[in-house]
Amino acid sequence: MAITDRVYVKNARRLSSQMNRNMPRNIFHGAALDILYNTDEIENLDSATRDQLMEFVTDFLDCGCDDAPYCGCAERKFIRHVIDLRRQGMSPSRIVESLEADYGLYAYEGDVLDFLDTTVRSLEAVEEVADTLAEYETRDEARRVRDDVVGSR
Repeated sequence: MAITDRVYVKNARRLSSQMNRNMPRNIFHGAALDILYNTDEIENLDSATRDQLMEFVTDFLDCGCDDAPYCGCAERKFIRHVIDLRRQGMSPSRIVESLEADYGLYAYEGDVLDFLDTTVRSLEAVEEVADTLAEYETRDEARRVRDDVVGSR
């Protein structure tokens, strides 16, 4: 299961009652993306929650694709964001805290750890394939990112 399937809107029930519309718990659920993409829906929220969700919209839903927000850009940007937080040295628990503080989202530390572990294994596979194909720049970049995610600098 992808990390984007395991990231939730904090207080989704409260948000649903404030918006008079069902807000799914999963932030990447199609109905949640509809609500966020049409920012009129979040105008009824308190300012702190509205600001957090608008930050999410700005950081992840802003793309020029015709199929937005269903194009996959939001999920890819979010995955890159989580990896970048780890590359900055954040622990899984600190990543969870950051998601809550910045976007009003929550995830379980174990799910973030599992995602990072899977990322490391995928990067190791990229290294091996790139080495076999003599794609040394790709191999070296995959190794740098893997080392950053693992934390061995």
